[in-house]
Amino acid sequence: MVSLPSGLLKNEPLIKIKTEDLYLVISGDVDLNRYEQENYKSFIEENESMFFSTSRDAYVEIFDVTQRKLVENYKQPFLPVFFENGRYEIQVKPLKKDLKIQFYHEYESFRKAIRPILNTNILSGTLHFLNEVGFSNFEIHDNQGNSLLSVVIEVYPAKLDYKKDYRALLDEVSEEVYNLAYDFLKRTFLTGATKQVNTEPTGAEFYRLIRKHFESYIKAVDFVEQKPHMQLNTVYEIARGDRLRKQDATGRTYLRKHADLFIEVGKGIALNGKQMMPQKGLLIKKNHTFDTHENRYVKWTLERLYQRIDQLHITIQKAKEKYHLEPDQEVLNILNSLRKKLSNKLKKPFWRRIGQLDRSVMSVVLQMATGYREIYQIYSTLSKGIVLSGEIYKMSVKDIAILYEYWTFLRLGKILREKCEVVSHDIIKVTNNGLVVNLEKGSKAKWVFKNKKTGEFIKLQYQYSTGKNATVTQIPDTMLIIEKLGRDYDYLYIFDAKYRINFGSEEGINGPGPMEDDINTMHRYRDAIVAESEGRYEREAFGAYVLFPWNDQVRYKEHHLYKSIEKVNIGGLPFLPKATDLVETIIDNLLNKTAEELQAEGILPIGTKEFLYRNDSDYVLIVPALNSNDLMVRIRENELPKHWHKAKKIALSTSKGIHHESFIKNITREGKYIVFQVEGWPSPLNDIQSGGYSLIEPLLVEEHLYNGAYLLPELLMENNVQRQFLKMLKEIVGHVEIELGTKVITQNTKISSFRSGEHIFHWKSNSLFHERDGEIIREIPKKDLEDNLFEIFKELVAEI
Repeated sequence: MVSLPSGLLKNEPLIKIKTEDLYLVISGDVDLNRYEQENYKSFIEENESMFFSTSRDAYVEIFDVTQRKLVENYKQPFLPVFFENGRYEIQVKPLKKDLKIQFYHEYESFRKAIRPILNTNILSGTLHFLNEVGFSNFEIHDNQGNSLLSVVIEVYPAKLDYKKDYRALLDEVSEEVYNLAYDFLKRTFLTGATKQVNTEPTGAEFYRLIRKHFESYIKAVDFVEQKPHMQLNTVYEIARGDRLRKQDATGRTYLRKHADLFIEVGKGIALNGKQMMPQKGLLIKKNHTFDTHENRYVKWTLERLYQRIDQLHITIQKAKEKYHLEPDQEVLNILNSLRKKLSNKLKKPFWRRIGQLDRSVMSVVLQMATGYREIYQIYSTLSKGIVLSGEIYKMSVKDIAILYEYWTFLRLGKILREKCEVVSHDIIKVTNNGLVVNLEKGSKAKWVFKNKKTGEFIKLQYQYSTGKNATVTQIPDTMLIIEKLGRDYDYLYIFDAKYRINFGSEEGINGPGPMEDDINTMHRYRDAIVAESEGRYEREAFGAYVLFPWNDQVRYKEHHLYKSIEKVNIGGLPFLPKATDLVETIIDNLLNKTAEELQAEGILPIGTKEFLYRNDSDYVLIVPALNSNDLMVRIRENELPKHWHKAKKIALSTSKGIHHESFIKNITREGKYIVFQVEGWPSPLNDIQSGGYSLIEPLLVEEHLYNGAYLLPELLMENNVQRQFLKMLKEIVGHVEIELGTKVITQNTKISSFRSGEHIFHWKSNSLFHERDGEIIREIPKKDLEDNLFEIFKELVAEI
């Protein structure tokens, strides 16, 4: 490879153009070190050139990086000189006296940037391309709006390999969007959910669509030709009276209108006492015809597609005259081939005998019959077109930062789609303009998936917004929301696309990685995304990752911001079309880890573990033994009690009580059932007797209450007041009988009273009633019990 000069050239002339009307110069900085980077070595090694063109004959000089000077342009290859985030000064001087000129670019900010200098006719200003890459076209007009010069330059990415990564981003975004659109049309076609629109797709869109669907379309037409729809036609011809057969309404009407045709005969039709016979009438004949409305529709689609392809072919050829661009011969050859196949179809005798479509057609044949159904569906697709939303698709230059953001969301969705079942998505929407990609700012586009193994739901949301929060609204690019069976909350993971790279020039940075302030943003997101629960705020986000455009995954594994993911679940991940392994590994782990493992990875405030150890309770799910089968317990999800997911153990209840318990090993969903897999059924430390009651529905109780219970009704304590009251009462009187309203226990069963000898304590909704010998001695409001339980109990002891 040729050794290139190094250094930075400031405000260097990059392009000079001279025509008979004007003189134009584009100047900017040239970072010669850039060409030693891996991204652009391929340009040098393969002698590739940046794109540049003008609309008319002109003397053009272009900056040659290898020679460090302007060189006359003879269509030889030049290395790129225009890059994203670059500032380039444009100066235009008219060469004719009194010629007033204007700068035109379709992007309004660029138009305003180039203005006349003072009161002269000279134009000057600076174009700042920010993150915009691709072709940029500008023109110089005279006062009447006539174009004096049109220039197309190519702006290159600074952080990506233009040949590999940038083009791959564009291709993948386009491919994924079209795949989603095709899937959308496939799912909604027969249900009528899509809307017919009058506008046709653009040339580029139509080319993509016709390439995708043409073979399927032709196969459907072939099938129609082999098994065409036909109908039975009735025709009438004038025949002699002796040849007439049974008449239908048309024949009878004809005879009524031509009564003069009847003559008297020896044997005929009895009319007014005479035997009459018509001399002639209408003879009915029936024959089959292929000239049906459905076949006319198919022929019409053949003609319309031929016309559209022919028009696109002409448009591409005209581009050579208008823009001085050499048309892509491969594209023209493909269009010629498609056009020829359609032409051959239309020349077949079968289609030549089919008439022209003269009305709108919508029939069961088109919607349901093989061949016709596919033709109708494909043509509907070709007629709609797909509109990509966002500024990125409205400018001749592309904002690569937005492109990268779109790509990361779509690629994450593709990764999840390969691992999970797609439940729904709203990325493709139908509007009056056709199918629209719902990826604009604030769109909140969302994918919903289902884990094939566990039945858990996973959501991937674009532009996730926290809404009203304790402080300010947070809107990360992409949020992965994972449901875990056994939890009534979701696990949130942030994937934020940042089109920025820290190339590691700072001390202590080991190679390219994410920017430090982007990592700080991830810390902010995780700390700020919280939810209120019972008066306290809890952190919802468990991890946050910066996705940045870099390819070298092997080397990056040694980066401290990759290793930080394992330590604190915050860091950066390289993510490009051919560098997705590390991100896929992270997603695999998140999908396959248990709720306990994910919870253990969360970073908690200091002292939280000790606090939880002292105050939080584990739960036991008690179920009727009939739901058990070996080490599996199957229960319909709608029969489970609220917060069932808090259970760490399962206990089996029989008519004799509870005698077996086990830790829950795993939870899965099977249709309407939740399946608990347990570790085993060892004998429990203590038996819980039925006390004459039987459990018929699953019941969730706190483990400390379960461990202290001897009778089944003791598990129905509703609150701490009841528990403490029973405990104190037992200490005073010894045995206390707990009475329920029914002998069968459900989730709604409540304790009705505590009985000790002649004393009964009735629990009602808002009060406790002390009864003795059938007489109510005292009513104690529930609030008083909550506020002064110990003082009130002292008084009750005196009464007992």
